[in-house]
Amino acid sequence: MELRQQSYNKLINYLKQMNADFDFQKDVVELSQEKPVLVDFWAEWCGPCKILGPVLEQLEQESNGKWKLVKINTEDFPEIASYFRIQSIPNCKLIYQGKLVDEFSGALPKPAVKKWLDDHLAKLLPPEEEPVSDDYGDWITESPQTYPNKNLLDKINIFLQTIPDHPAANLDAIKHLVFYEPEASIQKLNSLKDVKNIEELKQDFDTISSWMNLVASEENANHNLLQARKSLLEGNAQLAIDIIIDTVMKNPAFHDQLPRRVGIALFRFWGSRHPLTLENRKLFDMAIY
Repeated sequence: MELRQQSYNKLINYLKQMNADFDFQKDVVELSQEKPVLVDFWAEWCGPCKILGPVLEQLEQESNGKWKLVKINTEDFPEIASYFRIQSIPNCKLIYQGKLVDEFSGALPKPAVKKWLDDHLAKLLPPEEEPVSDDYGDWITESPQTYPNKNLLDKINIFLQTIPDHPAANLDAIKHLVFYEPEASIQKLNSLKDVKNIEELKQDFDTISSWMNLVASEENANHNLLQARKSLLEGNAQLAIDIIIDTVMKNPAFHDQLPRRVGIALFRFWGSRHPLTLENRKLFDMAIY
């Protein structure tokens, strides 16, 4: 409800005549235009007030500035208590943009007060957006990246909702996506501009796509590359590369040297300083030469 203007004007004039340190107009009404203000009516002699007061102060501190607590002693400011028709204390009134939103009385437990506040704040305040850094390198905490990683792909896609044209994020996203949706990732790669080593990257995408699309048949039903693919998608990249190296040594000609091409593509994706590359590249090179 609106603050009753005629009675309100009388209240403000009265407070000015009192030369009170507390400025109701500034500390409550004007502040409520910026954020919700919870007014706690209390008194020194009130036992329940002494129980509720610390609860409200804790909740205000935990809110990180979403709302403001204003405590008004009814003994010091009876006119304000009369204006708000306070009949018993403690009594709390939530004011936002000059309007009385809701109220409660009595020393409610902290969970009940928190729920009451949260329910009202959710309606009064716009939802907070998760902060996203413009620095993609800082925002992605998993470094170096191990492709593929479905959880990390989901995080990158969230980042791209905020900065859809970020070149590094887009490239990283499709380098994960090629393991799950090969055709879609290749289409997206072809739409990117100014990508370094694009022809080499397209070869690697084609290789990964062939590997992901490799189907079981009588000829290759138990082929090691199928086992390596399963291990990689389950998050065991080390086992996958072990199987690939073993396959390169035992059956290098399979599917137009697909085992060798898969190993090269993976090492390029991971990069020369990735732990998996440092651990396995030398052994892989020995296998293919």
